[in-house]
Amino acid sequence: MVLPQWQQSPGANRYKIRCTHGSRPEYIMNRNDISMQDIHYFVEVAKRGKLSATAADLGIPVATLSRRLSQLELALGYKLLNRTTRKISLTAIGQQYFDACASHVECALAAHEVIQSSLNHLAGTLRVSVLPGLTAVLPAVLKELRQEYPQISFEVELGTGDIARNGHQFDIMLRTGELEDSALIQKHVAQVQWILVAASSYLDRFGRPTCPEDLGLHERIITGDLHNWALGTGDSLLYVDGPAHIGTNSSALGVQLATAGLGIAWMPSHQALPQTLRALALEQILPDWKLPPATLYALSDNRVTPARAKVFLDALQRHLLAV
Repeated sequence: MVLPQWQQSPGANRYKIRCTHGSRPEYIMNRNDISMQDIHYFVEVAKRGKLSATAADLGIPVATLSRRLSQLELALGYKLLNRTTRKISLTAIGQQYFDACASHVECALAAHEVIQSSLNHLAGTLRVSVLPGLTAVLPAVLKELRQEYPQISFEVELGTGDIARNGHQFDIMLRTGELEDSALIQKHVAQVQWILVAASSYLDRFGRPTCPEDLGLHERIITGDLHNWALGTGDSLLYVDGPAHIGTNSSALGVQLATAGLGIAWMPSHQALPQTLRALALEQILPDWKLPPATLYALSDNRVTPARAKVFLDALQRHLLAV
């Protein structure tokens, strides 16, 4: 069967022709060739009756719009529009197609606007899972946000729970380190800096380290899997090993253990305010030597960050960097 001239194109072989005994050939449409965007373009052109005006309203070139309409007609196997230099009108099949599609396109656009409005609306409840080590900075963050955005409510849960299982329960989860083989979207928030601390009572008893090598003579409280500590200053980098009889996956607990006089621990720098160290009777050790930072990520199952989550992450980042 020879296609009419307007249907002929290099892509015409995408159609299968089915014939039954005593019937005319008919085209079997491949649904993968139909673009929802092209249907939207067709509906808008049908409403206006002018190609150039529609292209201007949609913000695309006239040539692009014309090509997309031709692709839709080719995908359907029917002519939808009568085109002249002055105006565009619907064919009989085009009118039928428009009547069937217009309301669905409007519903889809309305749904899109609802979602966009929700994402951009600074209201509602933000559900956040945070590491216990961030509790020192959270009160200031939430106080700022409650003053600026009183329509936002916050539900904050502390924990280091199973990310794969709990990822859908929260709008965002704050965790350190990159995830492997995870479907969650990871967005960089900040670099968490660390310092070494120990109780004054412990240091009075066992001495104050004056160089990284001295740490090998002390009890080290291990956080996570960081059994070998790397300390750097300038171009120098030293690895420290030694006694380690206590380990934890919580930096907050590590600081509490150090406060109890059980050894030397890592403490997030945003917690190590002078008044905090004095209140806990802790001292910073080897301040000229830097520990490797931990990268804080916001994990979510959505690529688009809702506005209420974005202002929370922006405020958290500011407070972490201000320390």
